[in-house]
Amino acid sequence: MIKVKLLFLAALLAVTLVSCDLFPDIISGLLEENSFYALNMETQKYYEVKAEKLYEGNKCVIWAERSAKVSEDLAKKIAHEYDAEIRPRVTKNFSQKNFNDGKERFNDMLDYANWLAGRNDRKLTILLLDIKDGFKNPKTDSYVAGYFYGGNFNQKGKIGGTEYYSNGRDMIYIDTYPGLKTQPRQTYATFAHELQHLINFVTRFWMLKENYTLMDTWIDEGLSSQAEYLYLEKNPPGKYEWFKEDIEGTIAKGNNFFVWGNHDDNPSAILDDYATVYLFFRWLYLQASPELQSHIFLDIETSGSDNYRVVTNVAQQINLAWGDWETLLRTWLAANYYPKNSYGYTGDTELQDKITVKPIAEKTISLYPGEGVYSIIDNSFSAETSGNIRYAELAKNNAVIGTSPPYTGNVLLTFNANTSNTAARETAVLTGVPVPASQTPARTIQTKTLTGPYVIDARDMLNKNKKR
Repeated sequence: MIKVKLLFLAALLAVTLVSCDLFPDIISGLLEENSFYALNMETQKYYEVKAEKLYEGNKCVIWAERSAKVSEDLAKKIAHEYDAEIRPRVTKNFSQKNFNDGKERFNDMLDYANWLAGRNDRKLTILLLDIKDGFKNPKTDSYVAGYFYGGNFNQKGKIGGTEYYSNGRDMIYIDTYPGLKTQPRQTYATFAHELQHLINFVTRFWMLKENYTLMDTWIDEGLSSQAEYLYLEKNPPGKYEWFKEDIEGTIAKGNNFFVWGNHDDNPSAILDDYATVYLFFRWLYLQASPELQSHIFLDIETSGSDNYRVVTNVAQQINLAWGDWETLLRTWLAANYYPKNSYGYTGDTELQDKITVKPIAEKTISLYPGEGVYSIIDNSFSAETSGNIRYAELAKNNAVIGTSPPYTGNVLLTFNANTSNTAARETAVLTGVPVPASQTPARTIQTKTLTGPYVIDARDMLNKNKKR
């Protein structure tokens, strides 16, 4: 039996789209200079945080909630890490450089965000606070490590029936307990995660203005997951472990990132989304040439589209056939079964050694768009495509993915190639062959605890609390 302790770290706070002509009307000082609005994740209501400015770096200003008892030395350390490591790595990989907007010229998107919020110091506001998330028991409770809120680019008031509590700043919120206190390195990775969300938010405004739309959640989260890697310079804790262990068995039955948060009946299943979207974008990066790797995430960031085409437009630079979502999805799903193949996790020996998937023995299954499952082929198997359901054979030690029946490889891959992530499930056919013990991931330890931390979106934390 495997036990799991879920420590949820939250990221981007879901933002209702707003009228973009409100941005020039930003006013600072909506509260007193030493006060900020923050969101209570349990009650989903805003409250006032009394804070003090502890340190001002070259590119950030560190504020801390008075009751959080953050020392000036710690604030100085955070500012130096942000200025020297976090900000440069994120802007290098995700931000447009040296561009104009009207008469203004900006070094990068974070400077643009500062101007957009009505500030002129080119410094990000970082608020350290004990985020109200109901965290009490370290062994069982979830917590929010940090978030970005796009509503801070609006002034307080009601827009379309929604009330906004804006601080009139470009800023991020970072948790002090248990975040900074118990997970300092991962908390720094949370900074990187949030900065990508902020850059994504303002990049799309810079590009689209009155036609502004948010990028699909899975793409935005995929980019932020890579920001963590680029800061940590290693696979973030909990990602491939969660995928490999598949404690709930939901990944084996197809659950992944493409239809985000679609398993309301299983709160842990949201972690499947974060694990799989990390692996997908990491795989895409590894498959790219060194030259493309240097700007692959920026290309996605600055795409005018907001759905899967953002990814396929870049992926076809790696392999022309990957301009087709069905082909790209099929190849990634195959890579997870044979991670050491030429189409696998090239160059990342950790993922090549650790990534495993489990075939299932069902004869039929209902799959959401983007979902894929594996079943054992006994000699030969035939299945006709129906709707958006597609099939392929995977053969050990063979880089070719067979797409024509009859299928005679080791494993049948069955997946839903629908490009609409709002579409309903479709019924798919599997082989129904029992899974040999040799193809079941070994669990030699009777009881195992996965402790995280696992990075999830603040909107998912809010949805989780809604269901209580």
